[in-house]
Amino acid sequence: DISPSHLPWTPTHPEPENALTIACWIIHITSLVEFLVAMGFCWRWADLAGNPKWKGLTWGLLPLHTSGITACTYHLFYNSIAVLVPLQAALTCVGNVTAMVAAYRIAVSNGWSAPWGEGLPSFLNGWEKDVDTNIVETREDSQSLVGFEDLGDALAEDNDYTFIIKLFAGCAVASYVVKYGEVWFDFPFRSELDVALAFIFIPSLLNAYKWKKRSQDPTFEGWF
Repeated sequence: DISPSHLPWTPTHPEPENALTIACWIIHITSLVEFLVAMGFCWRWADLAGNPKWKGLTWGLLPLHTSGITACTYHLFYNSIAVLVPLQAALTCVGNVTAMVAAYRIAVSNGWSAPWGEGLPSFLNGWEKDVDTNIVETREDSQSLVGFEDLGDALAEDNDYTFIIKLFAGCAVASYVVKYGEVWFDFPFRSELDVALAFIFIPSLLNAYKWKKRSQDPTFEGWF
C-alpha cells in the first residue's frame, strides 16, 4: 500500500481505518474477472462439444458473480451498508444451487444416471435446446472487441504463467485505481443503499443481457 503522505496529491477524503489493502482488492477484483472468464469458457465449450447444457453453467454462475460484485460494493462503501452482507449470502446460496443444477444437467447429458431414480431428472432436464452447428464458425468471424469472458481466447497463445501474470497485472492496476480513486468522491462515504444497489445490479443485468443476446446472436461479444 501507499502511505497517504507519499501520494502526489491530497485526496478529498482520508481513508478510513477499515479500508481494504491493495492485496485484498486484488483478490476481490481477480475473482470477478475469473468468473467472467469461466463463463466464457463454459459458453465456448458448449459450442466445441456440441452440448448446449454447458451454456446453462454460464447462466448458473451469474448469481455467484453478482455475489462477488456485492462483496466488492460492500468494501467500496467501507463496510458501512450492513444489509449487503445478508444480500451477498443469499446470492451465494442461490448461485450454489443454480451452479449445482447446471452441473447436474451436464452430467446427465453425458450419460450419467442419478442414483435416486428418474423422478428428479425429468424436472431438471426440461429445458432442451437444439445445438446450432454453425455457432463455432459464426463466432470465429466476429470482429468485435474482446470482453473479459473472452480472455481465454485472447490469451490462448500464452502459457499458464504468462496468462496469470497478465491477469494479475491488470487486476493490480484496477485495485490501485479503486483504492486510491474512490477517496476523491463523496458517495463511498454517504452509505446510500440505492447507489450501492445500482453498483451491484446494473452490471449484473448488463451481464445477463449480454449472454441472452449471445444466445440469440453468436457474433455478439458484449461490452465487458
